[in-house]
Amino acid sequence: MIWTIARRELMEQLTSLRFLIVALLAIGLTPLTVYVGSRDYANRLADYSRLAAEKQKLAAATKTVSRAGPVLRALRAPEPLSVLVRGLDGALPEYWDFSEGGVVEGPLATRPQRLLDILGQLDLEFLVRVVLGLLAILLAFDAVAGEKELGTLRAVFSQPVPRAAFLAGKLLGGSVTLWFALAVAVLLALLSAQLFGINLAGGEALRKVLLMAAGSAAYLISVYALGLLVSALSASQKTALVVLLVIWVVTVLAMPPLATLVAQAVVPAPPPQATEQKKQALNADLKREMDTAMGAALLEITSQPMDSPQFRLSWRDVEKHKAELEARAKPLRRAYASKRRQFLGEVDREAERLAARQNRLARVLMMLSAPATFAGAVTDLAGTGDGQREAWLAAVRRHQGELDAVLFEDPPIMSFARITPTGTSMMSGNWGREPRLSELPPFSPPRPGVDEAVADALPGLGLLAAYAGVFIAG
Repeated sequence: MIWTIARRELMEQLTSLRFLIVALLAIGLTPLTVYVGSRDYANRLADYSRLAAEKQKLAAATKTVSRAGPVLRALRAPEPLSVLVRGLDGALPEYWDFSEGGVVEGPLATRPQRLLDILGQLDLEFLVRVVLGLLAILLAFDAVAGEKELGTLRAVFSQPVPRAAFLAGKLLGGSVTLWFALAVAVLLALLSAQLFGINLAGGEALRKVLLMAAGSAAYLISVYALGLLVSALSASQKTALVVLLVIWVVTVLAMPPLATLVAQAVVPAPPPQATEQKKQALNADLKREMDTAMGAALLEITSQPMDSPQFRLSWRDVEKHKAELEARAKPLRRAYASKRRQFLGEVDREAERLAARQNRLARVLMMLSAPATFAGAVTDLAGTGDGQREAWLAAVRRHQGELDAVLFEDPPIMSFARITPTGTSMMSGNWGREPRLSELPPFSPPRPGVDEAVADALPGLGLLAAYAGVFIAG
């Protein structure tokens, strides 16, 4: 009985004009979205290859490193699945530079593109969330209310048809209709990516695409079940359509930016650029303090008066009194390293704490929206979501700590400063052996597999299943 009702619903929906128009729109836009994504991916991959070649050339020419520079740079390769689901992949930096003052972010992987950024990005996730989500509403709003108005519902229930079987058949037929459109769109996206030179049809990439398709199917059934619930509770199909369109506008268009704004207002957090500038300024002050102390030590060891205008800092004096300066430098360096670790660590921890609280609040608020929940889950599955961003930031912070221990806390270059009423004189040079590149710890980029992607997306997928279960039960 359920299958009979589902088959009737399926045939009616597949041959309806609204299904043909909206489904063909989504399917027709799929190659365009993949083309745009593949062009953006190719441009970012070219930039990554250029930066990698420059870094390799510089490393081959220098063999040793100074306190900063592109030779210490951590490059980020673009994620191939950003061709389908862009997420945050283009909004992350191309690279991170490591210095004595902390991590410095490079430019964003995708440059701002005016109208494109104003109007929003078009990718497969957008088509599923917005276009196919709207199709689910258009298929569901009159599934029950329309039959009430036409009188066919009374005729159906004049037969021994349980209401649960009737609704289950409606749900099954509508879901299969939506899944058919989704399957065609996903298959066309894979073929288009292959045509544009991006192979996603094998290995972990294909497994992630299939998981993304499963998450999309769960999202569509939750939206259709909500539509069926509203349709069953409405006296007319017009009322059901208005209610569902209001819900769609609020959850798809209004809820995500509103959740972000509320989180920013409740838990204000400094932007990353402000945090980096504060760290650089703190480190410059601490470094100036140590350089001044070393300059004073040099003047004291060479028995030169601090206010002598004729005296100039000389590296010859440094070489002559290197043993004495080394004894004076050790406690100064330890104090500098301790202060730098403490002060810069406090700045980092405070910024990370506020950013984490703000992000958690925004995600909790977005959980009230099934479309926003779906967007977070599918980007995590694709490796372009917030989980991947956190993994990169954790890897960068870990590498900065490794470089601090082997390079920045005991730098091979020593500076001496002398401050007088007429100005400041500086002198710096090699103090010890500069480490070779091979002696520095290599940067280990995060390489999350399918299991890690599923773990990141699991809360969102579970919430989508819960939404679907609640709407179906209703």
